[in-house]
Amino acid sequence: MMFLSLPKLSSVAICFFAATATKVDAFAAPKSMPVSKAVGGSINDASSTPQDIFEEFTKFLINHQTDMISKIEQADGSENAFSRDGWGAFANDNDSDEEQQTKSGGITRVIQGGNVVEKGACSLTVIRNGVLTADRAATIQGRQKQQEGDLVVQEGDIYSAAALSVVLHTRNPFVPTFRSDVRIFLVKSASDDSAVAWFGGGSDLTPYYLIDEDISKFHKDLKQMCDSHFPEDNEYNLSHAQMKQLCDEYFYLPARSEHRGTGGIFFDDLSATKATLSFVEDVATGWMPSWLPIVEKNGSKEFTEEQKHWQCLRRGRYLEFNLLYDRGVKFGLANANPRVEGVMVSAPPKIAFDYNHVPAEGSEEERLLKILKEPKDWTV
Repeated sequence: MMFLSLPKLSSVAICFFAATATKVDAFAAPKSMPVSKAVGGSINDASSTPQDIFEEFTKFLINHQTDMISKIEQADGSENAFSRDGWGAFANDNDSDEEQQTKSGGITRVIQGGNVVEKGACSLTVIRNGVLTADRAATIQGRQKQQEGDLVVQEGDIYSAAALSVVLHTRNPFVPTFRSDVRIFLVKSASDDSAVAWFGGGSDLTPYYLIDEDISKFHKDLKQMCDSHFPEDNEYNLSHAQMKQLCDEYFYLPARSEHRGTGGIFFDDLSATKATLSFVEDVATGWMPSWLPIVEKNGSKEFTEEQKHWQCLRRGRYLEFNLLYDRGVKFGLANANPRVEGVMVSAPPKIAFDYNHVPAEGSEEERLLKILKEPKDWTV
């Protein structure tokens, strides 16, 4: 795994490799993921090659990270700006476009101690020209649904990947933690010019107190966006309901029999075409418009020490999920000499673990727990 030895490999990059890490495929999408157009299942779209789509999407991610950080800093309103930790082709602000188009690199941006965001991270990673091992190639083949003309992924093929992720842990317990990412994985044949690419990503909320109208609007906006790209009987075999279910399945703590938050959407193995590129870009551009109105509405609400402690208890569940179940974190920490700061960048700033904590009967805390144990459809 040549790129796992690169310095400053971020947790976002690790998520790419997690999807094809072992023959067991512990990092594959949940079993209920639609498979009719999965890895390599290219839709008839000759307007752009997979390489073209990869380059276009990578440029979008670079620009979107800058735009999003500007919006977050403006909303936060503190003197604490995002730090910049660049590596590889992005080590310096003035790195050339040519270098960024040919070399691997990334930028981890972190804000701490803000007025709104107690801790937040926005990470960009671009990996170029990796070589697939036999195990990874076999895993992709196992997930790949062949169509005529598709590349059959083999050992030695060349892969590239790009991703942008954001995690925002809020100071006020009435503003949910926000997490989202989008990514692309490209495989090119080592023997000819054929290539395949696919997208993955998602967006979700982890509230500490249920403000129903806010959570409902978040989900309705996601549904409207998904429905606009994937109407009934679409050729990608995708729907908002499926992506919501996948999100609920993934962000689940089985030992607690509860979900980490109120969910959102999750998708993987989505064939990369101009149409799906438009969808994934819409997912990313919708991040701040879906979250910032909640900040504006609830970010200044007064809260008690008890409510803050409840937030820290629920953050403990967040960290519990990351360490025990999150595929990218587990994969990253299992490697020799991991870049722990990058792997753990999504961890909350402060947490609490109380022994056998039970919320008061009829309280808002108890209402949240009931929802986390039995997810609901927030769009009806």
